[in-house]
Amino acid sequence: MSTRPGAYIETMQARIEAHLKASLSSLEAKSTALLVQMVSYHLGWITPDASRGKRLRPLLSLLCCDAAGGNWQSALPAAVAIEWIHNFSLLHDDIEDRSETRRGRETVWKRWGIAQATNTGDALFALAHLLTYELEGQGHDSATTLSIQKQLDKACLHLTIGQHLDLKFEEIDVVTEDEYLEMIEGKTAALIAASCEIGALAAHSEPSKVALYQQFGHDLGMSFQIHDDLLGIWGTPDVTGKPSGDDLRVRKKTLPIIFAINHSDDFQELWGSDEINDNRVTRMITSLNRSGAREYAEEATQRWTDSALEALNLSEPTEPAASELARLTQKLLSREH
Repeated sequence: MSTRPGAYIETMQARIEAHLKASLSSLEAKSTALLVQMVSYHLGWITPDASRGKRLRPLLSLLCCDAAGGNWQSALPAAVAIEWIHNFSLLHDDIEDRSETRRGRETVWKRWGIAQATNTGDALFALAHLLTYELEGQGHDSATTLSIQKQLDKACLHLTIGQHLDLKFEEIDVVTEDEYLEMIEGKTAALIAASCEIGALAAHSEPSKVALYQQFGHDLGMSFQIHDDLLGIWGTPDVTGKPSGDDLRVRKKTLPIIFAINHSDDFQELWGSDEINDNRVTRMITSLNRSGAREYAEEATQRWTDSALEALNLSEPTEPAASELARLTQKLLSREH
């Protein structure tokens, strides 16, 4: 293997992208050209210089497999299955949230309609499950394959419950911090936790080590989402692609907002108004800053990150994956989009 800095991760990323394209080719036919086009567009393969997303979840899965002493290449079918599940959820989330753009371009439902976007998401869900059958061809026994399939299915259900709660929160006035944490545990942390757990399962690790990798992924996912909450209010528009204070405009009940509602009468009054315009959003951000909501969410992000790294260290990961996992964890904490 090349010792050039970054070559290790670049090799994994290239294999993930190649395996995604190879698995999508199973859908290619004259009658399904539009379906393949929609998936390719969503993944950023059609538009030049389009953002392709982070491919975070499959990368975590391969790194955890390697860190746990396994052969990361044998985990590729499972890692790519996880990425298809992630994109299945994004296609459906965009419809449910009525989001017209993603990664700086029109969402699939906005461009081709709700029915076709829904069907495209369903195709990715099925494709993900078919991929797990390839694990036995990579040297995994039936018990390991079934265990991986089970964790993937559990994550899908948990993911759906998280989205259910997120939609439910739009219809109620009060959301507690515990309810919010339950929601992001499903919507965001569940699939990241499964990514890391499945990597350890593919390494044939003992149950105690698998549990530590699952804990690492869970806590990383919690940190990831709370950091997203911060970006949804204080992110730089040119970097995030969204207006400043966007979560305030769409009235998302994220952690900083829940904190401010409970600790600032001024913010509570502003939040309770039906009028949402640029001036009011600016006043709300000022009120959030005064309430300490930003610091509270930043501290929560750091706590979950520290907990994730502690679980990772307890798993006694091997190099170079150990250093890459720690580096990636810190990078996610400082990202701007």
